[in-house]
Amino acid sequence: MASMTLRIRLGPLVYFEVDGDTCTELATALEGFEELNEKVDALCSDLASRVYRDGKWPPESYEEAE
Repeated sequence: MASMTLRIRLGPLVYFEVDGDTCTELATALEGFEELNEKVDALCSDLASRVYRDGKWPPESYEEAE
């Protein structure tokens, strides 16, 4: 049976791979991905709100980004 690899890019340097022999195996491996997506979104949203306090980018000065 042929093996499949699903590579999902999360950013320029971040990705993960899922290997399986069937679509069912890949689907089973990805169970809970929605929960991971929600957690990553919450973490990134929190980081963005800390960096871009007033929602502006680029900041008027580097001190504003700190």
